Amino acid sequence: MLVGFFENLGEKSINSLTSTLEVIKFTLICLLHIFRPSSYNPAMKMVLMKQIYFTAIGIIPLFLLLAFMFGSVIIGVVIYLATEYSLQEEIGSIIITFVVDEFAPFFTALLISLRSGAAVNTEIAVMKVNKELNTLQKYKIDLIDYLFLPRIIAGVMSVVSLSILFAIIMLSSGFLFTFFYMNMDFATYRYILVSAIELNDFLVLLIKSIAFGFVIMLIPIYSGLSTEYSNTAIPISVLKGMVKLFVAIFFIEVSSLLIQSL
Repeated sequence: MLVGFFENLGEKSINSLTSTLEVIKFTLICLLHIFRPSSYNPAMKMVLMKQIYFTAIGIIPLFLLLAFMFGSVIIGVVIYLATEYSLQEEIGSIIITFVVDEFAPFFTALLISLRSGAAVNTEIAVMKVNKELNTLQKYKIDLIDYLFLPRIIAGVMSVVSLSILFAIIMLSSGFLFTFFYMNMDFATYRYILVSAIELNDFLVLLIKSIAFGFVIMLIPIYSGLSTEYSNTAIPISVLKGMVKLFVAIFFIEVSSLLIQSL
């Protein structure tokens, strides 16, 4: 019994280590292709444009509506609580930290994960099961340049741009609450935000958005590639990929909070 337990433990540890090393290897290869000029051929650029449209542009109407709703409600709650606890002088920094540093990139990452992450995972898994990937390789088409790289770059660009847009809409819609609840004019509201925002806030937003965008596409792609040659394996692959993706998103968010607290 004891020998069997240690054998199972050792086998699982080896499998986990092997899987981790394969993910790291795949990540490094993708990063290498990102900085390789020859990867940006006409076919890759065409796929990139289509992926950007699907990931970012197609979601804008819903995105703007959610940003407006969350902005007016959440910023209103923040201002109300700050007023209740006599923190009126810190309202600007509280709003900027919450919206720009935390909520905008995190919510954007979750939304794009649900919309595009699952779709990319399913797409790659279906291509794997139908042996379309093997066909592309037989024609000497680089899978990373043609399939993976456009999706990774589109994910990064989409999360960065939509996070910035989300933050702007939230901060703008927050003025409605300050106007009706605190009778604050726009000039005063703008001054509070401008005086509170710092370069560090932009850097946090940018770095977190890049990290989120990268894993949102990388993990579903890798999960799709790991799918077994069976149609019944596709939903399992998508489920496992989304679980890993959400774990990675929360890991990035928690790591960001720990680093900023140092």
